Amino acid sequence: MSTKKGFRINRALFAYFAALLFALHLITYFIPSIRDATVANAPLIAEPRTVVAIAAALVLFPVVAALPTPEWVRYAGYGWLGVEVVTEIMQLNDAPTSLTFLSLRYGGHILAGAWIIAASWRSDLLTKIVGSLLALIIVLYSFTAFLPAVAVILLPTPVLYPLWFVLIGLGLTRQQQHPRLQLESQQRQLDPIG
Repeated sequence: MSTKKGFRINRALFAYFAALLFALHLITYFIPSIRDATVANAPLIAEPRTVVAIAAALVLFPVVAALPTPEWVRYAGYGWLGVEVVTEIMQLNDAPTSLTFLSLRYGGHILAGAWIIAASWRSDLLTKIVGSLLALIIVLYSFTAFLPAVAVILLPTPVLYPLWFVLIGLGLTRQQQHPRLQLESQQRQLDPIG
């Protein structure tokens, strides 16, 4: 949490907002007419879907900064979010699906997995379980997306992503309310290994 001239930013709110936006965006993956929309074939669908997806990534930047993780883990989180923004714009503008933007997005998911698992292991047991499962799924899928029918392993992600962000938000709220936890968080961020 930051304080500047009396203004306090509650980063937990960003995590909760990310949960809502990710839930809205991930639901669209189950509706092909929305999921596959581009400016070329359905601009009135593609533009709002892209805005929601990019907003979901952008609201996570303060969350990445707030979590008690080593610097290199934060870089992985920021890298994933940058890749998400870039690939959403690529999809909007009708980039070739399999060879371009999806391959780049899957690479970004490796970074997401590193950030999610590292941030999870500094949290309570439920956050560790949910985060580890989410990270495992997205990393595993990134390496096996070319296999037929492997997309079924992604079915839990529309629940796991928002749930994990809510759990992270709760953890940030606890950290904000207890000065000792804030001090421990700051010390963990200085630990290069994590």
